[in-house]
Amino acid sequence: MTILNPSAFYLLLLLGIILFFYLLKGRPRKVIVSSTLFWRRIPQALPAQRPRWRLPPELLLFLQIALLTLLIMALAQFLLSRKEKKEFIVIVMDTTASMQATDLIPNRLAVAKKRAQEFIKELPENTQLALVQAGKRPQLIANFSDERSYLLIRLKALTAADVRGNETAVLELANSILPSQTQGRVIFFTDGAFELDLDSLPQTVELVPLDKKNSRNLAITSFELRPRTEDSEKYELLVKVTNFSLQKERFSLRLWLGQNLIFKSESALSSQEEKKYIHNLEVKEKTILKAEIYPYPQDDLAIDNTAYALPGFSERLNVLLVSRGNLFLKATLESYPQVNLYQKQTILPEELSGYDLIIFDNIVPPPLKRGNIVCLGVLPPNLSLEEQDPQPNPILTEWQIDHPLLRFVNLKNMNVRQSLGTETLPEADILLRSSAGPLIQVWQSGGLRLLFIGFDLYYSDFPLQIGFPIFIFNLLQWFHPQVFDPTYSQIQTGEEFVIFPKAQKEEITIVNPHNEIITIEDRKDPLIFSETTIAGVYTLDGKSLFTANLLSAHESNLLSRVTFSAASRKVNIQVKNEYSESKLSLSPMLILLSCLLLFIEWYLYHFPAAIGKKKSKFSKRTA
Repeated sequence: MTILNPSAFYLLLLLGIILFFYLLKGRPRKVIVSSTLFWRRIPQALPAQRPRWRLPPELLLFLQIALLTLLIMALAQFLLSRKEKKEFIVIVMDTTASMQATDLIPNRLAVAKKRAQEFIKELPENTQLALVQAGKRPQLIANFSDERSYLLIRLKALTAADVRGNETAVLELANSILPSQTQGRVIFFTDGAFELDLDSLPQTVELVPLDKKNSRNLAITSFELRPRTEDSEKYELLVKVTNFSLQKERFSLRLWLGQNLIFKSESALSSQEEKKYIHNLEVKEKTILKAEIYPYPQDDLAIDNTAYALPGFSERLNVLLVSRGNLFLKATLESYPQVNLYQKQTILPEELSGYDLIIFDNIVPPPLKRGNIVCLGVLPPNLSLEEQDPQPNPILTEWQIDHPLLRFVNLKNMNVRQSLGTETLPEADILLRSSAGPLIQVWQSGGLRLLFIGFDLYYSDFPLQIGFPIFIFNLLQWFHPQVFDPTYSQIQTGEEFVIFPKAQKEEITIVNPHNEIITIEDRKDPLIFSETTIAGVYTLDGKSLFTANLLSAHESNLLSRVTFSAASRKVNIQVKNEYSESKLSLSPMLILLSCLLLFIEWYLYHFPAAIGKKKSKFSKRTA
């Protein structure tokens, strides 16, 4: 037994007050009077009684003492503790794409959930259960509890997603939630269609495989689209098909551009063989490109038989060049058909929102709050940068060759005659450093994305370098990947997608491939969209936004690559000798008894005559 609040026993001193008042109470005397008129004179004639030193044996006194004692014990919070056998088990359910395979009827996930339900129902009642979903990212669905009905409901609601799994991460999560003082178990219901080092697993992990037959599956494992350098409307497509079956498979590959069939091929692949297809196509506007394979007969996993892409561009960028004249910039920007180039020497603050990209070439911009801005050889006015004296002939010391803006750009032979010698912007990413300070830096804050180049192009030979047009293309692609990056609109299922809305809206509505509407109210710029677990085409405002494909040989290979021991095929349902201490509070019961005693005391105090009559009648009957 444990007492949480022993200081409550100081209230036992109140018992002395009750006893004191009973000591002051005089002895009762029977006086017979003929009328109540004489009763008023009798108390005045009686002498004052002395206090008695012996407590009267009254029932009310004992009830009041018991009542106060029970209330004090309730405040002290008595806890009864006992040790009982209890086991902690984490149920891990594999919900990756391979669990959609139909080699088991109706599919692998349904069979695994049925086995898990049978296992849960056979466990002892005091077993603590938790549920973890094994998908692209592991997720705790239900924490430890003995509520079987709730856990079974959450288990039944699990569905397989079109994503690749991360088995190592999910097992680490499952082991981390086990109580440290006990050695629980992690039961992983899976098809074993992954590579895993069993020797590296903790002793607490038990893998429960499915009794699968020889599965058959053909899959599109690669779907790459890239523009041809000579023309932005022409693309080169690479499709790779792999046979993961144990026997030879025949199939038909078809390519659709919108509603038009542009390619069809019949072929056959031996077991574990792959074949690549290269196809050239021309796309003038943004269109859905779909690759589809038709196995003969149908294979066991359909989600990897289709892949999507969105070639072409559906919008043109309004680019403003604020300059007194820069032939290099103008000629390079005009070479891109996706760009509508405008040129001015001055701009008003209210005009900033009308352009997708603004380049200030040696002209001081107005105060900047949002937008895509490039400052060449000029300091932004509202940023915390102190203007310093120009620095002659700075020596280039370091640059980030892995940054998207400097990809394939060699600055080794570039010379700068004079730089601004500015300081570093707060929390800026410095792309090019020199002996005179940073020369190229990127700064993002809220809706403002700023590229600051700390030298005038005419004070350098950068425009004469081979990497200058590449840098301008990287610049356009970095600010607007949805237009210049052909891979921007194509991701793998489960990955995050970055959205750059052209207009500021209070909410954005995205429709997934299952025609489910996803509304995002609290919007940031840019928006990170992560609900991409369904393969297909996602739309925004009725237009195709991006595509998500599985494209994973890891998931498409339905054959089990994990060696299961014979013991793991039958899960042990016996509870291990793990003891946990459970505690029961006595306060609610003590309060209930106090209320009962209070009612009895009230009844005895207000109806003493009725109690006496009942006693006299009972005594007469017994006599």
